Amino acid sequence: MFKSALDDLREFKNHDKNGVYDSILKLSHQFESSWHEAKFVNLSFDPEKIKNIVYVGMGASNLSGKIIQSLSPLLLTVPFEVVSNYRLSNYVGKNSLVILSSYSGNTQEVISCGMDAAKRAANVICITTGGQLEIMAREKHWTIIKLNEKFNVCKEPRMGLFLSLGASLCLMNRLNPSTDQYFDLKSLLQTIEKGVDSGNRIRDTKTNPGKSLASKYLHQGLILIAANHLSGVADSAKNYFNESAKTFSTSFQIPDMNHHLLDGLIYPSQLKDDLKFIILNSDLYPLAIQKRIKITQEVLLRQKYQVTIIKPESENLIGQVLESLVFFIWVSYYLSIANKVDPGTNVWVDYFKKHL
Repeated sequence: MFKSALDDLREFKNHDKNGVYDSILKLSHQFESSWHEAKFVNLSFDPEKIKNIVYVGMGASNLSGKIIQSLSPLLLTVPFEVVSNYRLSNYVGKNSLVILSSYSGNTQEVISCGMDAAKRAANVICITTGGQLEIMAREKHWTIIKLNEKFNVCKEPRMGLFLSLGASLCLMNRLNPSTDQYFDLKSLLQTIEKGVDSGNRIRDTKTNPGKSLASKYLHQGLILIAANHLSGVADSAKNYFNESAKTFSTSFQIPDMNHHLLDGLIYPSQLKDDLKFIILNSDLYPLAIQKRIKITQEVLLRQKYQVTIIKPESENLIGQVLESLVFFIWVSYYLSIANKVDPGTNVWVDYFKKHL
């Protein structure tokens, strides 16, 4: 008998019909392949003339934008905005860089923003596997970073996050070469591979941190709290929990969360059996943030909420982001299996295809 259903390999065959597991195993290959695509692609503009960057994407395709936004104080010297809509901000113009990110290349909001960018004579880079976006880019002679879909076995856009992330981070490095110190590609790939290995389903629940946390928080609402460079990770984890694992989740940032806690506006105590908190901590946070993390934990524990602290081991800011992302992708995957749902199926997409 298996002490945990997650240690029964038959469970994965029953529920992972599209090969999400195989896509996770290739996360480092995703990152490396798209990094090299972005590293050597010809840019159709002068990076020194760029005054602001707008990252356009919907759903899973805007996660890379949110991750970069949380890293922007470190990586960029110009304003950075994430857009998930049909039009661009009024200030976008000839000195703007618009990054159009659509895994399929057929996202209508992204296509609409592409038309808007063309009217404004903005500089454009497209990140995609093909579709209408690639056709538009070729017609308008925009820079295209073509994602290699063979490294995303299940073809689910969310599971190709490291494809768009590798391309996007490399672009930020090219736009600001002074950040080279944070981008030791070999070290970053080792960090990803280490995280992938630690979550391998062959490892039993006792030695597998992803399985362990999934088992601990099964059938619970998950609230993630993060700060600074890990804020984008919390947003991404929330997306994976909601979409892949069908587990209600939301996220907050420090210091905003502290104001709610200290004002006594934290959730009613009767919800403590249904809501669990995950706090992303880091030794690389400023001391003021680390103190706020401690206060947050103390207040939650005083109110009898269950709290788990996740603290990446990497000493590199980018490494911490990648390490944490891999971990939460594993947790989401195991929550999916424990919930007996296919982690590669998006029920909302299927619903809208049928009803719209």
